[in-house]
Amino acid sequence: RISSIDEGIGPNKELFLAGFFFAAGFVTTNFCFNASSASFVETVKASEPITSALVAVTGGIETLSSGECLSLGGIVVGVLISTIGSSSSNAGSSDERGMSSTATIISVGAMVMLANFCFSFRGLQQKLFRSTPQGNSTVFDDLNLQYRMQYIGVSVFI
Repeated sequence: RISSIDEGIGPNKELFLAGFFFAAGFVTTNFCFNASSASFVETVKASEPITSALVAVTGGIETLSSGECLSLGGIVVGVLISTIGSSSSNAGSSDERGMSSTATIISVGAMVMLANFCFSFRGLQQKLFRSTPQGNSTVFDDLNLQYRMQYIGVSVFI
């Protein structure tokens, strides 16, 4: 029998962390959109597969093949070329707070990478939750998982 949304599953560290990182990723992303252009933020967010691979490998749940490493290298090159292009087109300018465009690009880029890591940690914690008896997909379906993660995120950040 699949768990309904109203049934309690009891405390679960992996589910809590998945919800927390899920919400933290969106909060951080919204700060990034407020601080910079959407095109720059989305360009850097495109590097999320890199952070996911890094988290999965260091978390011990994945190993990467040489083809996967090559693909990730292509992502790195693409994001770097796009970011450098954005940086050079804004060279010498400053934003409304008086920050140079280079300083803005670096600070917003770091915030976007933080958001990427939040979403990557959410994925790791979600996989760890799914490996528990409570998180088995035959007991706890995807709709309930999404609902619980969002509920936890709202509860933490409100």
